[in-house]
Amino acid sequence: MAITTIISTGAKMAADAQQASHEAKQLDREAKVAKEQGVEEERRLRAQASREQSKRRVAILKGGVTTDGSPTDMLLDAAREDDTEARWARFGQTESARAKEREARFRRRKSMLDQMSSTNALGTDLIRLHG
Repeated sequence: MAITTIISTGAKMAADAQQASHEAKQLDREAKVAKEQGVEEERRLRAQASREQSKRRVAILKGGVTTDGSPTDMLLDAAREDDTEARWARFGQTESARAKEREARFRRRKSMLDQMSSTNALGTDLIRLHG
């Protein structure tokens, strides 16, 4: 009876360790996707900003305004705002990815500790039973 309990406890601990390892791998995959999404979102926002900037230039030139002074300042301000928006989009995804990577490291460590703990507990229980 005691051996059955020890074996089932050991099996559960091993299963828990394996689950933590699996969750860590999943979080690593999610972190990679989040980084890729950040890069893609930044690229998309920059392309959109470029199109908008072109439309603004055309509108200004159609109006007969030269690109000296105020219209140029407006275009530069818009470009800065677009660049900032693209950087923030990527930053947000990067931070999300970092959080997932931290959680993955935590789960991997937990998995290793669970495995060590289960091995130690099984050894101790077997020694008690044998002695």
